[in-house]
Amino acid sequence: MLVRELKKLPVNSAFTGQYMVELCEVKLHRDGNFFLKFKLRDKTGSFEALWWKPDKEDTFPQGSVVLVEGRISYHNGRFQPKLIKVEPVNEEEIESHRFQPETSVPVEKLLEELKDFVNSVKNRFLSQLLRMFFEDEVFLNKFISAPAGKSIHHSTKGGLLEHTIEVARICELVSSYNKRINRDLLITSALLHDIGKVREYEFKNSLQIERTLEGILLGHLYMGCEMVSEKIAKIPGFPEDLKVQLIHCLLSHHGEYEYGSPKKPKTIEAVTLAYADVLSAKVKSYEEFIQRELAFQKGFTPRHYAFGIPLYWGGGEDEEVEL
Repeated sequence: MLVRELKKLPVNSAFTGQYMVELCEVKLHRDGNFFLKFKLRDKTGSFEALWWKPDKEDTFPQGSVVLVEGRISYHNGRFQPKLIKVEPVNEEEIESHRFQPETSVPVEKLLEELKDFVNSVKNRFLSQLLRMFFEDEVFLNKFISAPAGKSIHHSTKGGLLEHTIEVARICELVSSYNKRINRDLLITSALLHDIGKVREYEFKNSLQIERTLEGILLGHLYMGCEMVSEKIAKIPGFPEDLKVQLIHCLLSHHGEYEYGSPKKPKTIEAVTLAYADVLSAKVKSYEEFIQRELAFQKGFTPRHYAFGIPLYWGGGEDEEVEL
């Protein structure tokens, strides 16, 4: 049973299912007996649960998958099932589809929109640059499968594609009413701003998102600029000024030094890109946190570590959306 389904069950209902271990701690009860405190998740959300009488004083590793039997209960109004049985699941028995969140829009539709954006760029140098990336089948397969983050936003297979399209849509809207913006430069920057993430993240055992060694040591801003510069070097006559402005957009798209930007945005295209990027990330971060913590059930979440406050979901049509 998925987490979203669990949170709709009445108190004391029995349930069973496979869940991934986010946290497992040994705790001591007032009577001196130990118990295990878990945080478990699947693609639809997460929950805390207690196993009052575990078989032994031992924890389950973070990232492992366990088969759980339990009963629905609440503590101080908060969903907190009681576990009756917990046992590890062998790798070949893991139901991987339960743990791989998907994009909110099918990847096929997002890919069509990506191709439309590429085809819409008229500047011949920027058009050629985009085609060198997105008509490369090896790169494209990596791009449409990669996440945009480990946990903060768009942390799904295909999340990088979804985030890129959202940023490009926002940039398109802004450029439609501000004619001082170089639309081709802005859209190109939007489509390429996070391409370094194809090298920054990888899926561990097809379930967990991890940062690669070069992702940790170099970061996607540097790697993305390196990848773009290598392609530009192969385009005869690519204007140096255009290259500098494009690289500046990519380097500065995190907006502030404390967010990892080596440069702050200094052009109208760079400013637009930076704010489009943060808007897409913030809204998706809210959505994913609501899903993980509440499974879109009405109420308040715990404190969100990035927003610094609890978040509220008031319910709505989305609570019936199937993942």
